[in-house]
Amino acid sequence: MAAIVALLAAVTLFGAYGWQPAAVDGYRSPYEGSYLDTSLARFHYSKTGSGSPVVLVAGGAQWLYSYRDTIPALARDHTVYAVDLPGQGYTTVKGDFAYDIPAMARALGAFLDAAGLSTVSLVGHSWGGAWSLYYAEQNPDRVDRLALLDSPGLDKPLASQTALFSIPVVGELAVKLMGRADFEKSLRTAFAHQDRVTPEVVDVTWHWMSRPDRREAFVQLVRTQDYTATDAGLTRLRARTLVIWGQADQWLPASYAEEYGRRIPAATVHVVPGAGHNVHEDAPEQVNPLLAAFLKR
Repeated sequence: MAAIVALLAAVTLFGAYGWQPAAVDGYRSPYEGSYLDTSLARFHYSKTGSGSPVVLVAGGAQWLYSYRDTIPALARDHTVYAVDLPGQGYTTVKGDFAYDIPAMARALGAFLDAAGLSTVSLVGHSWGGAWSLYYAEQNPDRVDRLALLDSPGLDKPLASQTALFSIPVVGELAVKLMGRADFEKSLRTAFAHQDRVTPEVVDVTWHWMSRPDRREAFVQLVRTQDYTATDAGLTRLRARTLVIWGQADQWLPASYAEEYGRRIPAATVHVVPGAGHNVHEDAPEQVNPLLAAFLKR
């Protein structure tokens, strides 16, 4: 019996830390764009339009493609940069990377420096909003406007959908065993309008998410998102702030938006009826005009 237990333990540990799943091959996204090299990472990004700079930061297990409907709406009046931070899309890190909120904020700063952007407006969704929030709190002279889309940042429990990945060994196994169907099932919980989760929406993200390094990065991100510091800095936030939330968000309750409204100085809050966690993808016809009006100078 002891030998069987030892064998099962060895197989489990090998699966969690040794075996690597195969990535999707033979696919190239039409949304793959430009690259900026820094000492920290090779950043994948897109640049569209002209005018004052707006930088879009996608959420966890998402990339700049998630802003496909947002970019043209904002590019009428702005130079719109959409960037993949470490662990997202086609950005690759150079050397070890912590993946905690301060590290992600430093990565955002490294991109802004490389792009020659001194003062910007930031739009962040979900985890991307938390990283943008922390960056704005720590660098008040570089962010004039901040839009948070269904973004954590309050010192509250993490989304239950990611709880499994926070468990050692179990999390590693779960992310490695995840297939396209599992990814699609999870993604659908972020949308109220299920018709918007098309095969393309799944495929263009699953392509890079299936890579072993991106799976590992996702687990590290789940385990390092500590919102104590972002929560503590809310009342000192200087950037004009807009909070947009999907009323039907299954990941983070819309009550978080109201708390942001109470605690961030002069914040404006909009809760979008019938929209889910990926509010900008789920209800672009409501969200884009709100963003455009907020960012217009």
